[in-house]
Amino acid sequence: MRRWGLPLFLLAPLASCSQPPELVVHDAWTRDTVGRTSNAAVFMTIKSDNSDRLIAASTPVARKTDLMTMGARGGVIGMKYVQGVDIPAGTSVSLNPTGLHVWLDGLEHPLLAGETFPLILKFQKAGERRIVVSIIDPAAAPPGPQTEK
Repeated sequence: MRRWGLPLFLLAPLASCSQPPELVVHDAWTRDTVGRTSNAAVFMTIKSDNSDRLIAASTPVARKTDLMTMGARGGVIGMKYVQGVDIPAGTSVSLNPTGLHVWLDGLEHPLLAGETFPLILKFQKAGERRIVVSIIDPAAAPPGPQTEK
């Protein structure tokens, strides 16, 4: 029994380690920027095993990136900056054209349908996640569950 004491003692911390909770981002997209548009909105679905919070985003294709939401105030629809996006445990959170989104301001070049670009999302607990954003045609249906047949 004495021979196993030290090895078991050294392995004990490993037994308490578990894999970090999974956070998944899928169906990230934006629309082609027609003409000289210098900004765009990025949409996606985020799901995490544990609660988390999206707190920032960045990309090399824009000078500034913000978290925003759409909303109505006094009968007028407008955008509002948000400090973060809560991701409840086990729940899919949709960033979509009628609500929450990542706002890109000061685009370095036009976004062209069929191309992609990197976006780094920063979460409070999960840290940074690098995703790829698909650029779709202005008239195309967005990717995701709403387009499944």
